[in-house]
Amino acid sequence: MKKIIYLIFLAFLINNCSFDNKTGIWTGSKNILKKKDTSDQNIELIFKKENEILKDKNLTLNQNIKLGRLITFKNWTQSYQNKFNNIGNVLFFNEGNYKKLSKISNSKINKSILVNNNNLFFSDFNGNIGVFSLTDNKVIYKFNFYKKKFKKTKKIIKLIINKGSIVAADNLGYVYSINFKKNKLNWAKNYLVPFRSNLKIIDEILYLSDEKNKIILIDIKNGGKIDEFYTQPPEAVSKFESNFAIDNYNNLLFLSTNGTLYSLNLRNQKSINWIQNFKSESEIIFRGRPLTIYNDKIIVSSDKNISMLGENGKKIWDLNIKSNISPIISGNSVITVNEDNYLLVIDKETGIVVFSKNLHSLIENEFKKNFQKKIRIIEHIHLVNNKLLLISNNSYFIEIDLKSNLKVSSIKKNPFDISSNIIFLDNEMIFVNDSKKVYRVN
Repeated sequence: MKKIIYLIFLAFLINNCSFDNKTGIWTGSKNILKKKDTSDQNIELIFKKENEILKDKNLTLNQNIKLGRLITFKNWTQSYQNKFNNIGNVLFFNEGNYKKLSKISNSKINKSILVNNNNLFFSDFNGNIGVFSLTDNKVIYKFNFYKKKFKKTKKIIKLIINKGSIVAADNLGYVYSINFKKNKLNWAKNYLVPFRSNLKIIDEILYLSDEKNKIILIDIKNGGKIDEFYTQPPEAVSKFESNFAIDNYNNLLFLSTNGTLYSLNLRNQKSINWIQNFKSESEIIFRGRPLTIYNDKIIVSSDKNISMLGENGKKIWDLNIKSNISPIISGNSVITVNEDNYLLVIDKETGIVVFSKNLHSLIENEFKKNFQKKIRIIEHIHLVNNKLLLISNNSYFIEIDLKSNLKVSSIKKNPFDISSNIIFLDNEMIFVNDSKKVYRVN
């Protein structure tokens, strides 16, 4: 009965809500098109031209990039570090000192790695969940939950750390909790539908979503299901995994694989605050990026658009910028690299592109070497020590000084590929390479 009520309620809301509807690198530019903001007709449209061509553009004399304060992290217990999914301006002096540690697995690892109390937590495709001591340089714990019948099945496992326990959710429909210090399985549940989201915890409640965009609330203490919430299922399966973030008011923001963003008050009233749609009617597959929250602003990006929303869900601006990475938001700027490798700096409040430059041009101005023929697709973008760190998928590290009209300050080729997400802790960069070895930079 509860499921039926939810579905009826959701259908009512959808019917009554207004929805907004291996190529070479360094090649050309694309158009930035005006998109009509249907969320609030009173909001002034920022862009008047329908075919504004993205061209090289430098900062004017009265323009400057203001960044947020430098921060450092002691632990990294969830994907994207915090509830806002916003890493920010990290204290990290890239001196190029590498410390290669031991191999942690014989199988390919999942991208999500975590660090707590100087231990690195990881999982691999064979279903192993491991704890690697960064101090002792060895795996100190390994646990495999899966029966022999799943031996040949690739396990995609999401992790979150909560009060000394590892909580895992996988593509087989299992959710389980491990106390690694006591070598004990706390609890395990099978929901039969694969999970495809990051994990968030609010007040001892675990939030996650399955591949049908159903949100499930689980008691973190015993694994009991508290509630479930149905949202619109996807029309087709894409590589994008639904994504959670939590705003300043502890509302749960959920970007579904169907391209719909929900603001949910699940703790008190169990109701929808607002809904915004980011997939056009002509699209079948939505290819989104993780949500990012900065103060009272929400950034939603996909391979089609970058949008800025207020905490009330109304679009502030919307740009037709195609990108394969999650943008950075800090201070007064949103920074990204588009699919044609233009570095873009966008004014956070207005949505105006204040700087745009082809990375080839930036590199050519400062370096004589023909790096553009060697550097492939930009895969990671980070804000470190007031500089922009770009990392290509073939491990070129490109550092750009944001305080000197965005000049390239250094380029370095590293003898490895990065296979995990990147973590910043205590002025160190930590990741796992393609040989399953842990690296500590600086």
